[in-house]
Amino acid sequence: MLPASLLVERVVLKQDGAPGLAGWVADRKGSCGTVVLLHGRGSNKRAMVPRAKLLFETGYSVMLFDLSGHGESDGNVRGFGYAERQDASRILAFARQRFAGHKVAAVGSSLGAAAFVFAAPQQHADAYVLEQLYATLRETTALRAPLAMLRDVQATVLLAQMPMRLGFGAADVRTVDYIGTIDRPILLLAGSADPFVDRTQTLALKDAADAELVWFDGARHVDLYGFDEQSYRDRVVPFLEKNLCRTEVN
Repeated sequence: MLPASLLVERVVLKQDGAPGLAGWVADRKGSCGTVVLLHGRGSNKRAMVPRAKLLFETGYSVMLFDLSGHGESDGNVRGFGYAERQDASRILAFARQRFAGHKVAAVGSSLGAAAFVFAAPQQHADAYVLEQLYATLRETTALRAPLAMLRDVQATVLLAQMPMRLGFGAADVRTVDYIGTIDRPILLLAGSADPFVDRTQTLALKDAADAELVWFDGARHVDLYGFDEQSYRDRVVPFLEKNLCRTEVN
């Protein structure tokens, strides 16, 4: 079902040997840029509708997609953003084609943020808003482990299965190694009480990318737009205006 609050066109990206990716596109006539939005793990594009509505009303064309294995998209592999980098690359390439001449921003939450970072060597955006991004899979897996005293051991056991099941290992899934290669403006949004992405990881990402960082005080691993809509608006809208639309005059 299409969202009632945003007039969109349904699209499906098809490619031989790759899952079909389902998305919604809202074309803002006269817009100064396009924003691509990707959701978190276990969610779908509908979770990004409030952000898309805000950005559409601010003056941007928007695209929302289901990553593979989520929502209406095909596929069943959920690879922590590393496998989904192919999805993000295809979606960004489609945005460039559909809105030729536009600057394109990437707004991703958790899994979606990681997918954009891992996709950057293949297809980059002109600006990034990365929410609740982890630095390494090993660190975030350990924080999710149920027994605090044995977190490192539990993470090692769980992650040892990855190469056989997914074809890549935890050593590959390190956004902190990729984010510093992105020579575009980056805004990091993080919850100060996030149990899965701790302060150390967020600061490591900030330092690696020389990125702007906004803390959402008291937020856990939740929808940051829903947690504090006004703070989200106050920081994200000016960032995108500066990096997508504003023309500097010498």
